[in-house]
Amino acid sequence: MAWIRVSGPGSADIVQRLCGRQPADRRAVHVRLQDAAGPFDEGIVLWLPGPHTYTGEDMAEVSCHGNPVIVRRLVSACTDAGARLAEPGEFTRRAFLHGRLDLTRAEAVLQAIEARTPRGAALAIRGLSGEVADWIEAVRRRILDLGAEIEASLDFPEEATPGSVGEALAALAREIRATAETTRTGQASVHGARVGLVGPVNAGKSSLFNALLGRTRALVDPAPGTTRDVLEATLDVAGVEVTLLDTAGQGRAGSPLEARGQALRDEALEDADLLVVVLPAHRLDRPEVAASLAHSEGRPRILVGNHADRAGARFSLSGLDLLPTCALDGRGIDALKAALQDALVGEDPAGPWLASARQQALLSAVARNLEAALAAWNGDAGPAVAAEEVLEALDHLGAVDGRNVREDVLDTLFARFCIGK
Repeated sequence: MAWIRVSGPGSADIVQRLCGRQPADRRAVHVRLQDAAGPFDEGIVLWLPGPHTYTGEDMAEVSCHGNPVIVRRLVSACTDAGARLAEPGEFTRRAFLHGRLDLTRAEAVLQAIEARTPRGAALAIRGLSGEVADWIEAVRRRILDLGAEIEASLDFPEEATPGSVGEALAALAREIRATAETTRTGQASVHGARVGLVGPVNAGKSSLFNALLGRTRALVDPAPGTTRDVLEATLDVAGVEVTLLDTAGQGRAGSPLEARGQALRDEALEDADLLVVVLPAHRLDRPEVAASLAHSEGRPRILVGNHADRAGARFSLSGLDLLPTCALDGRGIDALKAALQDALVGEDPAGPWLASARQQALLSAVARNLEAALAAWNGDAGPAVAAEEVLEALDHLGAVDGRNVREDVLDTLFARFCIGK
C-alpha cells in the first residue's frame, strides 16, 4: 500500500475529482480512484476537514496499491487537479504556522523520524507531549515576574528587595544552563554517537576496540602502525547506538601510507562526540603520550591507562586519573563501558531533556542574559540595564518555541524534514 497526503484550501476539489464524490468526514471510505483517463485503482480515502487536522487545513489521506505505476498516476492525478508536490517538512511547517504546534513540538516530530533507538523515540514522545513547551512557558512566566519586579524598582526603589531578585536570577540562570546541557546526551539518544579511540601507536587501541565489541574486528600486531585506515563498528551502550572508531596511532609517520592514515584519523574524529584516549600505562614517559593529551584537550574524553598488566604501569599523569584496562585479561572493560554510558547517557534529568542544538544555543543565550542582568542588578549598571537584559532574555526564549522566530530559521529547520512531514 502507498499513502498520499493532500493539504490546503483546494483539497476538497481534488478529492472530489479523484473519487467522483465527496467522502464522509473523518471516516475511511473505500473508493474507486480516477483521473481524466478514467478509473485506475481502488483505494481508501480519509477526508479530514480543517481546522482540527495536523496542519490546521483541510486534509485528505488517500491510499492506493503500492505498484509504482499506480502511485505515479495517483500523484499525477492530484497535481493535474491543482496540487503541487510538498517541500520537505511542509506539512509540519503549516501545522506550526496555523498554531497546531509550537517549534519545540515540531522539532520533536523530526526527532521521532530520526530516532535510531527506543531511547531516542521515548525522548521524542516527551517532546511531542509538550514537556519542553510547558517548561519554556513556566520559565517565561518566571522571567516576566522578575522583569516586573526589576521595572518596579525603578519607580519605587524603596520597596525593592535586591537579595531576593538576585537569588532568583542566579537560580533561574543555573536551571536553564543545566537544561541546555542535556542536549549532548539527548542528541546521542536520538542520532547515536561517534566515539573515537585515539592515542599513541602500540597503546592497544585495536585490542580495546575488539574487547569492547566482544569480537575480533581489527587486526592486532606488535609492529607499530598496524592500524592505518579508520575502522568502524556499532556498539549498543545503554540504548544509545555508538559508532566506535579505531584510528591510526599518534606518532611520527614512518611512511607516506602511515601519514595518510593519520590524516584520515584527524578527518574522522572532527565530528566525534567522545574520545577514548588510550595511553600505555607502563610507558607514560613517551612523547606521544603528551601529544595525545594535548590534542584531545578541551574535548569530551575518557582517559584510559591500557596494558595494566605490564610492570611499571601507572594510572595517573599530571594530576589526571587514568582508567586501568587490559584487553588481554578483560581488566577494566566493564568499567570502560560504564564510563561510556555515563559520558553519553548519564542520568535522566529532573526537567525536560533536549535534543536540539538550536534550542541549546538559544537557552544558553537566555542564561547569559540573566547572568548579565544579575551583574547589572548587583553592580553599578543598576536596574535599568538589568531590565534590558531581561527583555532580551525573553526575546531569545520566544525564539525557542517560535513566538518570534525569523523566516530564515524556519527554512533551515524544516528543510531537514522528509517529504510527507
